[in-house]
Amino acid sequence: MTKWIAIATTAALLPVLQARAQQPPSTQPRFDVASIKENKTNDGIISIQTQKGRFAARGFTLSALIRTAYEVQEFQVIGGPDWINTERFDVEATFAEADRPPVNLMLRALLAERFNLAVRNETRERPVFALVFVRADKRPGPELQKSTIDCATAKGPGGCGSSVGPGYIQSRGRTMAQFAESLSRLTMTGSSLNRLIVDRTGAEGPYTLTLRFTPENIPPGLPPGLPPVDPNGPSIFTALQEQLGLKLEPANAMVPVLVVGSASRPTPN
Repeated sequence: MTKWIAIATTAALLPVLQARAQQPPSTQPRFDVASIKENKTNDGIISIQTQKGRFAARGFTLSALIRTAYEVQEFQVIGGPDWINTERFDVEATFAEADRPPVNLMLRALLAERFNLAVRNETRERPVFALVFVRADKRPGPELQKSTIDCATAKGPGGCGSSVGPGYIQSRGRTMAQFAESLSRLTMTGSSLNRLIVDRTGAEGPYTLTLRFTPENIPPGLPPGLPPVDPNGPSIFTALQEQLGLKLEPANAMVPVLVVGSASRPTPN
C-alpha cells in the first residue's frame, strides 16, 4: 500500500499529449551517468526528485516513468507487456546543471536505451468526463460567477489565472475550457478522476470560481502557504455540484495516446 506520493516535477499541466518522435541516438540529450535497479523492497514508497544536477525516482513502474518522460497521463499510455505496470524500479541519474536540456528529454533517451522502449503517437476513443451544468437553465452555483477579468485580452481589474493545489482550485478570468484543463491536472494524483475532462457546458466568456473539496489522497504535509485540507469536506463530485452548479458525466471522445510498441526489462548497470 502506498505510504506517500511525491508528484513529479514534470507532471503535465494540460491533458495534451506532448510526445515527440525519438531523436537519433547522436542528438538525443542524455544523462551523464545513470543507474537503474529493480526495487524489491515492497515498502510502497513512490517518490521522484530533480534538483542540483540529480534525478532520482524510487519505486516507479516503467509505465510511470513513461508518463513522466512524455508528460502524459495514465489513461494515455496504451499497450506494452503487463510487467510495465507492476514491476518497480529505482533510477539514479546525474547531469550538468548548467545549460541542461529538460530532464524529461534525457529520461526519454534513458528509457529507449536501457528498456529498449519504442513508442508512437495515435488518437483513439477513450472514456472521458464531460463537464456540464447540473441545471437545464445553466444556472451557476454560489462559487461560480461571470468575470469582468479577461485573461485573453488582459482587460479588467485585478489579476487573472488559476491556482491548483490539494483540495482546491481557484480561477480568475478563465474560461470553462480552461477550468476543465485545471480539473484534468488532478488525474496525476491517482484519484478516480483518471480521465481527460472536456468542457461541454456551452458557457462563453471568462469566469471566476473557488472550489474546495477533500482529495482522495491527502498529502502528509503541505508546503508553507497552501490552505489546509479538510479531511471531512465534500468529494470533488459533490463540491462541483454544490459550489459551482457543475457535474461530471461519463462520456467518450477521441484522445491522443502514446502506444508502447516494445519494451524489455532494463539492461544491467
